[in-house]
Amino acid sequence: MARRALARLQGKLHPGTVEVIRLLVTELVTNSVRHAEARAVDMRVHVSSDQVRLEVADRGPGFEFEAREQDQDPEGGWGLFLVDRLADRWGISTHAGASRVWAELDR
Repeated sequence: MARRALARLQGKLHPGTVEVIRLLVTELVTNSVRHAEARAVDMRVHVSSDQVRLEVADRGPGFEFEAREQDQDPEGGWGLFLVDRLADRWGISTHAGASRVWAELDR
């Protein structure tokens, strides 16, 4: 559902940018569902003249980012690693019982 909601961006952004946003959405929403066991996820995308900002929030317990270690399981745990590599900026915040991960792409 989250990826389908991005259809509105077609024609407004460069196709490569839309694909990066689609991958970021996939990773962040999957993390909310898998790790926070969220039943509801709030996703927002804001497009301005100089950037695209994506936010995914859930009512999960929150977390601190830990960089991948070389000896970690190669099968999983790549979501935030990919976010770190694809986004120009990203971060995590917790406010009013919601955990929010945001990512920005320069246009």
